[in-house]
Amino acid sequence: MTHENLEETVPLYAIGALEKIERQALEAHLLSGCIPCRTALKEFQSVAISLPFALNIVSPPRGLKAKIMGARTQVPPAETAAHPSATPSLEPGEWMRHLFPPTSPATTSFGLALGMVFVGILVLLMFQSWNSSPRVTEDTRTLTELQTQVDTANAQLTTLQQQLSEREEVLMQTREELQRRMEELAEVKDQLIQREAEVDDLNAQLAQHSRPSSRIP
Repeated sequence: MTHENLEETVPLYAIGALEKIERQALEAHLLSGCIPCRTALKEFQSVAISLPFALNIVSPPRGLKAKIMGARTQVPPAETAAHPSATPSLEPGEWMRHLFPPTSPATTSFGLALGMVFVGILVLLMFQSWNSSPRVTEDTRTLTELQTQVDTANAQLTTLQQQLSEREEVLMQTREELQRRMEELAEVKDQLIQREAEVDDLNAQLAQHSRPSSRIP
């Protein structure tokens, strides 16, 4: 078999779907040191490990195990006679134990359990998100109403501040007017005092002029 033919059988070898002769030929080719085929096999094996996470677990039929065990114990005589000198084949992937550490069933089970845990967490998060959507909508509506009330209160406060500013301005004008009137009243009072003083002077002068005239016989 050519290198291209052997390279095409790498994906089938990764999932254990090769016949015995093809498997022996590929293992001999891999042990000869073909780097591209080793790299491709490693990649396909990593993909094969992740395949169970994308499949639905279905219970096998009850008699399937007995059929498989019976088929393994019965070796066809024609195949044994056709290849009497063939060397015993390694189990699929056994030749790579010195290159890559074997994957134990515990590790595979742990990975499957971890994937199921991740799926469960994702489903739980989706359920919580779906369950909290009405609450979020109600909270948003309440927040909108509160924001409207705050805006209305701010508008009223602005109006009251404007009215207060106008009243303070009117009060300042009234104070200025009152101060001016008080100043005018003080001036009028000073003028009145001056007039009273002038009247007193006139009365005194009049009294002086009236005394001599009263002594004439």
